[in-house]
Amino acid sequence: MATVLLLWAAGALGPAGALINLTVPLPAAYIHMRRGPLTGCGVVILAAAVLLAAGDQAGVLAYLLQFGLASMVLPFLLRRNWPWDRAVAGTLVVLLAVGGITLTAYSSARGLPVTELVGQYLDSEVESALAIYQQANLPEDQLEELQATIRQMAVFLLRAWPALMTVATAGVLLINVLMLSALSRGRYEMPGGHFRSWKAPELLVWPLILGGFGMMYAQGLAEQVSLNVLTLLLPLYFMQGLAVVTHYFQKRGIPPFFRGLGYLLLTVLNPLPLMVVAVGVFDLWADFRNPKIKKKQS
Repeated sequence: MATVLLLWAAGALGPAGALINLTVPLPAAYIHMRRGPLTGCGVVILAAAVLLAAGDQAGVLAYLLQFGLASMVLPFLLRRNWPWDRAVAGTLVVLLAVGGITLTAYSSARGLPVTELVGQYLDSEVESALAIYQQANLPEDQLEELQATIRQMAVFLLRAWPALMTVATAGVLLINVLMLSALSRGRYEMPGGHFRSWKAPELLVWPLILGGFGMMYAQGLAEQVSLNVLTLLLPLYFMQGLAVVTHYFQKRGIPPFFRGLGYLLLTVLNPLPLMVVAVGVFDLWADFRNPKIKKKQS
């Protein structure tokens, strides 16, 4: 029932419920980690049955695709001693494959290309956002500026939606891994190394470099591919930069409250996120967590 309550709360709160949505997979995943796959899958089925009994048929499919499947696959892999990063990657592949098949089937049933279907959805969201701002009685110049910003954002979202969908799904999985780790307390094992030691695969730096050149010099489809590559990889290097920061926070014994404040500022306060990404990229060569000490020549 906790899962259903989280879903209803997220829907009732509107945009503010987005944060609650991040925790929807947690109850079933936690029970899966503690009691095993049969009990965990039973929680997912029970949540879907409650939604179906409430007459929310579309909500059942959305829940299973967005959260229910993650609640089953992620703890399944963790309980088989997959390191947390590999478990997230494996779950992400499953979710994207199932979601891609479902989206393709739905677009075929509608007789529309997937891109056009996504564009229609974005257009409806843009119109809803514009209607909200028009009701806010803002000055005319501010309203026009906001409208232009929203439309520019919609263009970016349409061009980068495959990568953005992947990053958003991975973000939800990572947040749930973090919460599962915090709730473990000896009840179950969380395989994998500490986050402070985490590194992105070194070979990914080459697609990153090619994506950067593509954004500067390519046009058309090549430029769009480069945009999606950067949208996928930059968050990975942001994670690596945060891992470096976490290493130094723990090394210097920073209290938890100030760590949390530091993470918040590094995430939302420009230009700090870009600096964290730069730390993550240059960590490939500088190895900030294991600096080489030059020996003095005698």
